[in-house]
Amino acid sequence: MSDPMHFAGRAWVFGDNVALDGDLMALHFALARETDPQVLRQHIFAGIDSTLAERIQPGDLIVTGRRFAHGNPHIQGLIGLQGAGSGLICESIASGAYRCAVNAALPFLPRAPGITQMVAQGDQLEVDFRTGAFRNVTQDIETRFDPLPEIALSIIARGGWLPSFRDRLARHATA
Repeated sequence: MSDPMHFAGRAWVFGDNVALDGDLMALHFALARETDPQVLRQHIFAGIDSTLAERIQPGDLIVTGRRFAHGNPHIQGLIGLQGAGSGLICESIASGAYRCAVNAALPFLPRAPGITQMVAQGDQLEVDFRTGAFRNVTQDIETRFDPLPEIALSIIARGGWLPSFRDRLARHATA
């Protein structure tokens, strides 16, 4: 991927009410405070599809329904998705998970109404997370969803909250 905010890959479709703990990532990773993306990527969606982590490729896209990542706002599952090199498109996402996804530098579209009706498992998709442009190559569907606000996109582009914080500190120190 030459543009880290443009993805082209296979769709992995999940329905509504996917929980952060248990579905997306086992709770013990949050309790252990694991934050290594290469460790966490090996365990994404283990509660729903224990083989997904072995099959997902960089550029692939996770497509979910309503109330994605509800529950306690643990960042581990979202770090795991980012570590796998995947992007996320969901009909709706819990507010705590929204913040965690930005902090984890996970490109995502948080409000994509009807997306699960536009995508089947394995479809080839293209998404530009900066503009919200969406294309299902397999089904020849094109549309646009609202992208994240520019401030959130800039945090993701910098690599998440820690690199963004360090950049602000450096700018402040030289001012």
